[in-house]
Amino acid sequence: MKLLAAGCPYTPTEENYRIDTARRMRIEEYEGDVGLDDLKATIFAMASDPCWSAKFHGLVDFSSARLNMSANDVLRLALVMRQKEYRTSGWLAFVAPDSTTFGTVRMLGYWSRYSDRIRIFDNRHEAESWLQLNMLQVPPHFIDRSGVARETHLRDAI
Repeated sequence: MKLLAAGCPYTPTEENYRIDTARRMRIEEYEGDVGLDDLKATIFAMASDPCWSAKFHGLVDFSSARLNMSANDVLRLALVMRQKEYRTSGWLAFVAPDSTTFGTVRMLGYWSRYSDRIRIFDNRHEAESWLQLNMLQVPPHFIDRSGVARETHLRDAI
């Protein structure tokens, strides 16, 4: 399965993201050493993108990255993610190929208060499959279009 950007013109930038409006998704891909400043720059760029919507789901791929973040850096990033202009209400699927990245993402989910909407996968195929299966599900603790909070029944990626 290959995710392609559609709906908004995509021009490569320093930030490693695409917004696919047709699928209501943002895709972030990182390579090499990635620190707090890199992640914050991407968040700020996405939030100012005209195609950005807080209702979009996210796929964050760290397959080719090495996260260089202290616990304090993770907390600072989480505080940015909690701010209204950067907060999203969709699912967030992370690709964390090693235990260090997995632990960092778990810490980020907890401190950003996204832990009920974050799922962490070993590889991108599993993350994409899971997002595809659950794309129309409303994350827990969020109100659907009719104004009613719904319980979410998740499906496992195969």
